Amino acid sequence: MLSLSRKYPQGVNDINRRLFAIIILLITLLGSAGILYYSVANVAEDTDPKPAPKSNAPAFDSTIAGKNEAQLSGPLNLAVSDGLLFIADTENHRLAIYSQTGSYKHMIDLQAENIAIKPLGITVDKKRRLYVSVSQGSDNAILVFDRSGRFLHRFPEDAGNSGSFITPGKAMALFASGDKLYVTDIVDHDIKVYSLEGDLITRFGRPGSAKGEFLYPNGIVADESGKIFVSDSNNARVQVFAANGEFLRLFAQPGNDALALPRGMAFDSKGRLHVVDTLKHKVFVFTTGGRFLNSYGKFGTGNGGLSYPNGIAIDVTSGKIFIADKTNNRVSVWK
Repeated sequence: MLSLSRKYPQGVNDINRRLFAIIILLITLLGSAGILYYSVANVAEDTDPKPAPKSNAPAFDSTIAGKNEAQLSGPLNLAVSDGLLFIADTENHRLAIYSQTGSYKHMIDLQAENIAIKPLGITVDKKRRLYVSVSQGSDNAILVFDRSGRFLHRFPEDAGNSGSFITPGKAMALFASGDKLYVTDIVDHDIKVYSLEGDLITRFGRPGSAKGEFLYPNGIVADESGKIFVSDSNNARVQVFAANGEFLRLFAQPGNDALALPRGMAFDSKGRLHVVDTLKHKVFVFTTGGRFLNSYGKFGTGNGGLSYPNGIAIDVTSGKIFIADKTNNRVSVWK
């Protein structure tokens, strides 16, 4: 029978088999290295191209609860400005103002004609005006006060006549920065950005779980470059957008301890983003690129304990961190 195979001595066949095995091994190793490199490169690109700054988790400092008529009840959000702490004292239907060392200053009563108005979100603009999102039964609004507590107007001043102002279904969190007011809307499930005069600059988002969609968006902040960070609460994630509302990225989860119900957010003096998780009873800290750094807080009523926390404010000068410790009826202070 005619054979088309060439016959070689046994030693030559052994060498060929060994060479073939070595070549296959090299191809496998090079391929694995390529895949690993590609994966690492893409993870870095999707999160933060810069090395994560070394940082230790903040330490518990003290609590602010008030006494007697100044006792807090269900504080939901807060803001800091010029050494003062402004608290949305929600179940007391008022704004409570304290020094950052815990001394009670005064309050802004939100009762109106025997109707209880609940403050939800609070922020301070560059002119030191207070913006407060409120719920009054089926009526929801943004109210503006001066620092002494004098009511100025609903936002904007001509809210009833301005065609450029789109009334939020229910404004939850507020963040004033520069000439803009950022608003999260938990009825429309979107984000609205206004000028401080009330002109709508942009709005983005819709109900859903895809990128750029929201389910009950809550906390909101913007960094110095104008990028917008939103805690997409019921989707258990943080989303990042360009100033024009273009989706940029999602935050990676910190290992097995993933976000559950992110709410309030704030930047510290080093540009790190602190995200309050209401269901985890703690605060997660990320780089702006989404790299998890550390967390602090735990469920409890003692020192360092949190119980369904919601809002957060950070004084970048003193480094103090203030957390609205809702069902503990107090503000938890960290540093």
